[in-house]
Amino acid sequence: MTKKVKTPPETCPHCEGTGYIIADDGARPCQCSREAELERACRRARIPRKFLGKTLQAFKATTTAKRQIVALAGDYLRNFPRRESQPSERGLLLVGREGTGKTHIAVAILRGVIEKGCSGLYWNVPELFLELRRIINGEGESTEADIFDEARKADLLVLDDLGAEKTSEYVLDRLYVLINGRYENDLATVITTNRSIEELRQQLGPRIVSRICEMCVPVEFPEGDYRLQNLR
Repeated sequence: MTKKVKTPPETCPHCEGTGYIIADDGARPCQCSREAELERACRRARIPRKFLGKTLQAFKATTTAKRQIVALAGDYLRNFPRRESQPSERGLLLVGREGTGKTHIAVAILRGVIEKGCSGLYWNVPELFLELRRIINGEGESTEADIFDEARKADLLVLDDLGAEKTSEYVLDRLYVLINGRYENDLATVITTNRSIEELRQQLGPRIVSRICEMCVPVEFPEGDYRLQNLR
């Protein structure tokens, strides 16, 4: 069996691997160093490896409606965080069927917020509750309090695929604690969902959904499978 030989990582031609550019006015971090730090920050924010490269520039906006969504997301990112003179921070509720690009836009905003030096956190909602169940069974590395404290304190929280989780009294109770904590502390949340507002209300109850509607501006994504289009 042929042994695979590891290809050594390419050395940055600008800084020759030092991470700094030497100029007449002193040393400054090289772009490769900044990109590496951004990737580490995105990983700390729990952004999955598959989504690390998602940016607004990389989103293929093939229709007027999608270009408007990218423009809205760009405005949101430019204005984040709000100034003291601005009204309360609001998030975004990205609504649309599967494969319409909601997660790409949500992660692109989160990545941009982290790049600006703010704190951010990504959770796929079903995976969040899977982790909480591990903790209950004594298998998790963190505590439930650790997870919720981190989620309640981040400058921007992305909750991906809300409504895909199986509901129970425990799930609804913890979702309320999380959403209400963000609501009461006036912190921005970006939520993606395949459900309509009415479907969410029936699944999660009016108490949770009324807070989401007050916290977030709804953004409708047009039909069409964005993932399939990107394979062409």
